Amino acid sequence: MIDIVTFGISGILTIIAILISIVLFMLTIIFGIIRAIKKKFKKTFIILLIATILFVAIDFFAINNLVHKFNEISINENTEIIQRDGKIILTDNPIEQLFMADEKITQILCNDIMNKIKTKDYENIKNIFSTDMINNVQNLDEGINKLLEISNENITEHKARENGTETHWDSGKHRKTYRFSIDIATDIKVYSIGFEYDYQNPFNKETLGVNRMVIVDDERNILVLVDNENINKGY
Repeated sequence: MIDIVTFGISGILTIIAILISIVLFMLTIIFGIIRAIKKKFKKTFIILLIATILFVAIDFFAINNLVHKFNEISINENTEIIQRDGKIILTDNPIEQLFMADEKITQILCNDIMNKIKTKDYENIKNIFSTDMINNVQNLDEGINKLLEISNENITEHKARENGTETHWDSGKHRKTYRFSIDIATDIKVYSIGFEYDYQNPFNKETLGVNRMVIVDDERNILVLVDNENINKGY
């Protein structure tokens, strides 16, 4: 894992190398034209050409290295989640959030949900759901009570799985929903809980949070389904 400072320095050095390559490329073209017309600056042209090829190679490896570091940024997965301006905020550092991979975001959301379930507190568990879900889904209590039952069975382990995302654009605005599941083992049973989680919705902040949850047992029998089918997405 790397920290955000190391990642930032790597990014700056990569940009500098790219700018140098651009300048060398332009100079190579200029001296290449002069050499072709006036038959001068042959050595200068050759040196510039070699330097350009060298820096292009450096750029390739630098960019490739930077891309691989995107998912290695060290981010606290047990951070406190807040809502602001129609978006879920996972860190106070906007650069961290900007470069955070979907897999990392899913893991943080899952950890937040699990931490709330493990409190065995009704109101804490209720907070994982969106305001729109709380106001419009009649059997939400059934879903929350089932999560309480699972927590009371003593959760021994859990594993998050990313199942995809849904993205909607309208007039430059961006709505994003994550689909993921959590496999939970208790002293009694094994469960799988699927979620649809609005991560960003500038059209309607009331949908931020979980808008669908399905709980199944190890034989894939549906135990509880709470679904905001009439969700007001705002677009």
